[in-house]
Amino acid sequence: MNKARKGPAFLVIFLMLLLIVAYIYAAYQTVKPARGLICNGVFVETVNVGGMSEDEARTAVAQYRDEYLQRTVEVDVNGKTVSATLEQLGYNCEVGDVIAKAMQVGKDGNPFTNYAKIREIATTPLVYKLKYDAKEKKIRTFVNKKCKKKCAKAKNAKVKRENGTFVYTDAKEGSTIDVDSTAAQIKKAVEQAKSGDAIRVKADVTIQEPTVTKDLASRCKDKIGSFQTNFNAGNVSRSKNLSNAARLINDHVIYPGETFSVHDTISPLTEENGYYAAPSYSNGEVVDSIGGGVCQVSTTLYNAVLKAELEVVERSPHSMVVSYVKPSMDAAIAGDYKDFKFRNDTEVPIYIEGGVYSGTIYFNIYGEETRSDDREVTFESETTQTMQPGADKITYDKTKPASYTKVTQEAHVGYKAVLWKIVKENGKTKKTQINSSTYQAVPRYVTKGAAEGTPAASAKPQTTKKATKEPKATAKPKKTAKPKATVKPQETAVPAAAEPTTEAQ
Repeated sequence: MNKARKGPAFLVIFLMLLLIVAYIYAAYQTVKPARGLICNGVFVETVNVGGMSEDEARTAVAQYRDEYLQRTVEVDVNGKTVSATLEQLGYNCEVGDVIAKAMQVGKDGNPFTNYAKIREIATTPLVYKLKYDAKEKKIRTFVNKKCKKKCAKAKNAKVKRENGTFVYTDAKEGSTIDVDSTAAQIKKAVEQAKSGDAIRVKADVTIQEPTVTKDLASRCKDKIGSFQTNFNAGNVSRSKNLSNAARLINDHVIYPGETFSVHDTISPLTEENGYYAAPSYSNGEVVDSIGGGVCQVSTTLYNAVLKAELEVVERSPHSMVVSYVKPSMDAAIAGDYKDFKFRNDTEVPIYIEGGVYSGTIYFNIYGEETRSDDREVTFESETTQTMQPGADKITYDKTKPASYTKVTQEAHVGYKAVLWKIVKENGKTKKTQINSSTYQAVPRYVTKGAAEGTPAASAKPQTTKKATKEPKATAKPKKTAKPKATVKPQETAVPAAAEPTTEAQ
């Protein structure tokens, strides 16, 4: 009876062992060929890398990546399309890590678990995704340089004066692009894009309205300030400099709140920009320099601005008095050291008209006249102190005989002066100080002969008896209208003797 029972039990055990051995053998046979290859059923994105060696898989996936990086991102900016490939946007992907992971499938456990994994992916593929890294700086650069070009700035209505008549053009709205927001949208769209889908983004754009409409611009029609000064037309080079600088300033429009700089407008003072060598002030001497004379341009404009009662931002006197206006009525230009600036503190555009004719330079300023008819504005120069030039400054020339004497530069009397603004309105008079200016006294420059190398005893410097007189104004003040805010007076010191800047006189 026991023997009969043992027979079937032994058979069952034998069969079970046989099945186990068969399973182990099958697992071994399945796993063995995959040891140097990637298991079947493994994908990287859409690339079937099953059965490939590591090098083969790396090549196949790299090719897929390179093709993917040529996908185009399209950005809609104001209805216009701007495109760039993912590669151009700085996207990239290293395939080494994902290939290493694919190689380990079915190899990192015992034969039984590896066998189970291999059987599983044979029916349910294992797909690895590539991770693309973006260089945000490149995306921002693309938006800032390429997309931004499709956004035009708002254009204010323009003011032109043709044949004595004003012409006004229409304003145009513009737009601005939010670089950060648009770059973030591009990055998000790329991350969410599926294979084969177009990658499209709508830029984050804000409409920009012009600040000056045609209706506002058309209010610039009244002459609110005017001034002119005279010059010697016989000095051809200086005359050309005045004409050139006036031309560069003419036809300028200053919109509300904007500041106008004479230096920035007429520079550079070079031959290439139409200037010639002409007399200028430099360290107490009169010397020739390119652009000499343009200070008369800024001075004439300064007085027109005063009559228009606009806000003066920056103004400096010359180091010595000039002949074309009274003291304190000038405005010097010298490199980036001295400039004349004024601001349009009205509600409408300001138009500058200027030019030269028959030895006269003029500027007319147009805007909107808001001042009352009974308002009368004049400006008065008051000399508060006179400083005599002192002894001659003598230079000896050994190539000239002892009897030789030549005055190379006349003396200049020094002054301290104040400019007053006098307003008469509604039966009342108000006097306000506009500026305080100081002009240095400069001695006469004399060259004497000293052929024998020793100055004659009689060559002792003498005090100059006659010097340049205080200049007279060349233009009679005219009636103007209602002021805006009164310009705060500024004290201007005498320029240092070693000042390296040349004033264009």
